[in-house]
Amino acid sequence: MIILAIDTSTKFLSVAITDGEKVLSSYHRQAHMNHSSRLVPTIGACLKKARLKLKDIDGFAISIGPGSFTGLRIGVTTVKTLAFILKKPVVAVPTLDAIAEGAKRFKGIICPILDAKKNKVYACFYESDGKKVKRSSKYLLIEPDRLAKKMKKYDNILRLGDGVEKDSNNWQPRAGIVAALAREKFKRRRFSNVFDLVPMYLYSRECDIKGR
Repeated sequence: MIILAIDTSTKFLSVAITDGEKVLSSYHRQAHMNHSSRLVPTIGACLKKARLKLKDIDGFAISIGPGSFTGLRIGVTTVKTLAFILKKPVVAVPTLDAIAEGAKRFKGIICPILDAKKNKVYACFYESDGKKVKRSSKYLLIEPDRLAKKMKKYDNILRLGDGVEKDSNNWQPRAGIVAALAREKFKRRRFSNVFDLVPMYLYSRECDIKGR
């Protein structure tokens, strides 16, 4: 199955085209939040590199957040438009899942942390045995000090993301990983309704965030 996967949740733009476990083409670079002007040309470049046309894509995978509101809206809107026109299925992948999956070689607790502004962060806890990652908490919108208290009960924990005091490198969600996580959902036909698909907005009374 040929999947076109997109992640626009951070300042990086990530696009990948995969066929099964094989990555046919990919792009992952800092976009300085210029996703609106760079996403469609990047998709075109990836298709050209893979020697494919849009009609050859069997399904789309989109990283739905949490993350940059503007970036997420651009990615989701683009995928919804392409899927509707081509009548192809879409699978949504939470961004924090993709970040944790990218660090699965770490054995212990993985905690992706993204800056949510207004003294809050997005976070989630995952258990990793070095091969598989399993989510062990809800997706959180939380104050950093409250998150720090939750992390104290773990002896072996990996913190990564732009919400970490000392930002680590290479933590950004990659479209190839988004495609890999989506592949199982495609096999089970766990598609998203293209008309109802929206970014993952976590809700807090203290933030101007509308949740679902």
